[in-house]
Amino acid sequence: MIWSIAWKNVWRNRKRSLIVIAAVMLGTTAGVFTTGLIIGWVNARIRAVIYTEVGHIKVHNPDYLNNEEIGNTIPQSDAICRYLEKRPEVKAFSKRIKLMAMASTSRGNTALMLQGIDIEKEKRVSEVYRQLVPGAGTYFGTPGLYPIVISDKTAEQLRIKSYQLTTDKMDSLKLANVPQQVLHKLEPLENVRYNTRNLFVKAVKKRLTRKESARYGASIVNRSEHYRLRSKIVCTLTDKNGEMVNQSFKVCGIFNTTNTMFDQTNAYVRQRDLAQLAGLGPGEYHEIGILLTEKADVNSFQHELLTNFPRISALNWLEMAPDAGLMANYMDLYYYIVMGFILFALAFGIINTMLMAVLERTKELGMLMAIGMNRKRVFSMIMLETIFLTMVGAVLGMGLGWLIIQITGHTGLDFSSIGEGMEAMGWPAVVYPEITASFFFGVTLLVIATGVLSSILPARKALSLKPVEAIRSDN
Repeated sequence: MIWSIAWKNVWRNRKRSLIVIAAVMLGTTAGVFTTGLIIGWVNARIRAVIYTEVGHIKVHNPDYLNNEEIGNTIPQSDAICRYLEKRPEVKAFSKRIKLMAMASTSRGNTALMLQGIDIEKEKRVSEVYRQLVPGAGTYFGTPGLYPIVISDKTAEQLRIKSYQLTTDKMDSLKLANVPQQVLHKLEPLENVRYNTRNLFVKAVKKRLTRKESARYGASIVNRSEHYRLRSKIVCTLTDKNGEMVNQSFKVCGIFNTTNTMFDQTNAYVRQRDLAQLAGLGPGEYHEIGILLTEKADVNSFQHELLTNFPRISALNWLEMAPDAGLMANYMDLYYYIVMGFILFALAFGIINTMLMAVLERTKELGMLMAIGMNRKRVFSMIMLETIFLTMVGAVLGMGLGWLIIQITGHTGLDFSSIGEGMEAMGWPAVVYPEITASFFFGVTLLVIATGVLSSILPARKALSLKPVEAIRSDN
């Protein structure tokens, strides 16, 4: 009976209840969507760490971690490879030669970590080959001597990348629904080459209004990119004997990940080319990247690997990318903290509404207590009213938040306007929000707890009423 009475009491003042329900719904929707956005970002970062940058486990010579010298190769590398081939937890692994080199062109220079890879094995461990810039070459698909795959950031530093509005680029902008009046303003820039992004952006902004730059600037800049493929890059490195070696590589492809630091420091060459230049023999590698199956226990496998090969160093992805590890370990707590703050703020509105409801029903509550309703039942009725009021708004909010996440999870949210700063920290500029069912279970418990806590003050106010005085009141 108390449950039925409490539910009916919620709708006695329909307008006020609907306002509180709407506030709870909007707050819960915001919390769910914010959480989904953060989960999408975190999971994207973790996937990038595992499937692009690091893998699950990396094997090194312990001395290589302190000093990246060419001679610090992995001991027993052949035995380790045979061991990995037999383990069912290992999905794939790739042996790499890693050497620091100074890369230079006639227009610029930068330091690079050259990674000598077995192309087919590397594809099974790292998804860099999937992240080539469209129209900017292939992943070692072009025949020739000494090919190299560099990043978009490295191409900028070496001035292999430029910006130019050609006739074809102007036509593509027209197809992208850029207005003719904007294209007309850009005509003086046609076929003018700019070596850096900043110079081109400044030139575009001078021709367009602030509103036009904000709306079409990113599309104009992105479509004006031009890469000089098969450009020569001279790499200077030290071989096994300590001698300086110079070798000219030809750019065959350009990749672009979501991590600027990773892109700026890494370039890929064929393993046999780098081994020949460095004077390294068979079985001499600096790193083995290991990708495990989804069900494998990373920590357990890492421990077994170190037990069988005590002379090596084996670090898992949590140790090599502590930022991603921290997010993976503590984000669940953070999600509930966000929702907790939102519900805490909403609780004040709920308390105020229930206090008003109690004061308006002073005479009614006095009569109920006078005819025998005990304090426990009065308290339960007020508490249930509060929980019902909160739960209706929360359920609607969770449903609306889930719907928004489902839509944006397919379309993605583009933060390209601040993408450069985000990618500098390893975060993607395009985010696909996602949510798990377990999160809604936790939110439901938080909502019930909020309702219970919010009901304490109104219920105490009701219990403090004296039946005789309450009956005589005007409310």
